[in-house]
Amino acid sequence: MFQEMLMKDLGWKLLSIAIAVIMWFMVININQPVDTRTYSKYITLEQMDVLTDRGLTVKNAEDLAATKVNIKIKAQRTALDRLNQSNDWLQVSVNLSGLSNAMDGDSISLPVDVEMLGGYTGYNIVSKVPTSVDVYIERIASKSLPIEVVMNGELPKDALYAEPILSADTVKVSGPASVVEQVVAVRGGVNAQDVVGNIQLGAKLIAYDVNGTPVKGVKLSMSEVTVTYHALNAKVIPIKVNISGTPAQGYELGETICTPQNIEIIGAPELLADLSYVQLPDIDISASRDDVRKSFAVANYLPEGVTAKDANSLTIQVNVQISGVNSREFTVHSDQLSISGGESGKSYAISGSVKVSITGEEVILDSINESTLEGIVDVSGLPVGQHKVPIQLDLPEGITAGNAYIVVVIAEDAVVPDNES
Repeated sequence: MFQEMLMKDLGWKLLSIAIAVIMWFMVININQPVDTRTYSKYITLEQMDVLTDRGLTVKNAEDLAATKVNIKIKAQRTALDRLNQSNDWLQVSVNLSGLSNAMDGDSISLPVDVEMLGGYTGYNIVSKVPTSVDVYIERIASKSLPIEVVMNGELPKDALYAEPILSADTVKVSGPASVVEQVVAVRGGVNAQDVVGNIQLGAKLIAYDVNGTPVKGVKLSMSEVTVTYHALNAKVIPIKVNISGTPAQGYELGETICTPQNIEIIGAPELLADLSYVQLPDIDISASRDDVRKSFAVANYLPEGVTAKDANSLTIQVNVQISGVNSREFTVHSDQLSISGGESGKSYAISGSVKVSITGEEVILDSINESTLEGIVDVSGLPVGQHKVPIQLDLPEGITAGNAYIVVVIAEDAVVPDNES
């Protein structure tokens, strides 16, 4: 029965409903009922140059910009609906134009202005909360700080990179003096997973206080820095050093020890390609009787862009061992020596004996018989008189003698008269 009633004259019923809806919309559009709604907007500071031109600023500008003002507006419902769709017409501001005589340290209460832009009419601002705000005046200060780059996360252990290159090394921090004073560092963060191969990354800069907390209310001369990473290779190369000169007489060159003997270096692949060893300066051991020790900063002998991977390899220690050879003392008598370079008309007499230090290989020294040693005394150009003249021994190859002198007396030969002859 109910179904029959519902379906009876269904077309007329649907038509009636449609007419009723149309009539309702017509009534709404004609009568335009009035409603009240609340909207929220943030504060904008206007005419800031009134202060900045005199080296002043608003200390609490950051807080004011974050202050939300609740505005109650009365208008026709359709007008409020348009405002719901886009409330950009609505502007909330605090005008600083009246602060031309404000001074550092002043605290001034200023009204909050609400305005409908675009010439729209029919809107009535019933209330606004807050109606005013306190503005704190402070002098502008600035300082420059180095830019720090912080790696968020860790690179793979086998990843090698040069020190990152920044598009700028320093940044200028400016704002209210008391706020700028809090800033001790400006950092930009880079995510480790983004560092792949040779790459450039942007790092947003943030000012921090001594506790590592971001500082609000300051301006940075740049908001972002570009960080460039260059991938590096590693290579192990030996250390080379040359020895010049000869040790003191009776001493010989021993082993040369470098610590470390090899170093692992890192650098761009093209820089490492032709680098096969590190050449240190020559070490002079002339007349040395003791070991010669030298230290070298390896960085001074690597091409630009190449560094030692291990901090323990930053300094190379070189020890050149100097040791005494086998030495024995022999006594040489005058009858074992002969005169060389003598002149006719002069007589030469060698007297006494002399001790000579002879050095060399032990096997050869053992074969030398002291009594069979022979040598010469060169008297070339010496005048009549007594002289100490060096002796020159005839020694096997590889054996050397120290300096030794013996007394030689030179006299004129006696002239015999003819009648006596």
